[in-house]
Amino acid sequence: MSELLRATSIGSKFVLDAIAVARIRGTLAAGGLVVYPTDTVYGIAADVFQEIALDRLYAAKARPRELVVSMAVASVDDVFRFGVRTPIAAAFCEKNLPGPYTVVLEPTPDAPRGLVSKDGRLAIRVPDHPIPRLLAKAFGPITATSANRHGLPSPTTCDEARAQLGEAVDVYLDGGPAPLGRESTVVDLSGPRARILRQGPLPRGP
Repeated sequence: MSELLRATSIGSKFVLDAIAVARIRGTLAAGGLVVYPTDTVYGIAADVFQEIALDRLYAAKARPRELVVSMAVASVDDVFRFGVRTPIAAAFCEKNLPGPYTVVLEPTPDAPRGLVSKDGRLAIRVPDHPIPRLLAKAFGPITATSANRHGLPSPTTCDEARAQLGEAVDVYLDGGPAPLGRESTVVDLSGPRARILRQGPLPRGP
């Protein structure tokens, strides 16, 4: 049976206690799935290096395996651990991350092979939300695909994610409504100039 955890609200921020972090780490290490809030929509976390976890993720979403998913990391430095640094990519990431963007880069040798597309690209996020960055720092890189069944709307609340995914997910982490409520902007930075592949929401103001 799926477990529901709630993040603690402190003003406009949400934090997790050590017990919840340990529970999520254990779930991910065992190949499990965790739904979590981001700045854009709710996402599903799986260990990006475990094929069994990725298999479960694709099954839960009913998503074709050839449609690779993105990953979330804790910092811009981590982006370039897994994606190739170029001048245009470095400039964009330093200016815009954390933020509501997914950047598409050529993978480094450290990149999880199960998330590299057939054309040799990797999609990476540094969400502007403390919870996914905390999870990626505490556990390591996690998947950042939206917590929906393939073809259905991306959920902006934990309840919406539970209604779609049900018992296919081990842990649901409720952090309130996603602030922006739309999928991230996808920017291809693997070439000589930036290309927007999907337009998402504008970043929040200061």
